[in-house]
Amino acid sequence: MQFALAITRAVRAATGDAFIIIFRLSMLDLIEEGSTLEETLLLAGELEQCGVTLFNTGIGWHEARIPTIATCVPRAAFAWVTQRLP
Repeated sequence: MQFALAITRAVRAATGDAFIIIFRLSMLDLIEEGSTLEETLLLAGELEQCGVTLFNTGIGWHEARIPTIATCVPRAAFAWVTQRLP
């Protein structure tokens, strides 16, 4: 977490408040020993305080056994996860 926060602070300091900072987050890793939703939400809150303007989110990794992008997954099936962002 500290690395992401340090990078965000440095970018914000170098660019000023008018610059848009977009941060990519995997909201749910869906793999064993991956980040939990609670950990990701904590990181997102800290990143927002450091100057992130908006988040680009994803769900799962290629190694995950839970389908996330296949045509059998209903549209917006994981929207509830992103709605939890600060």
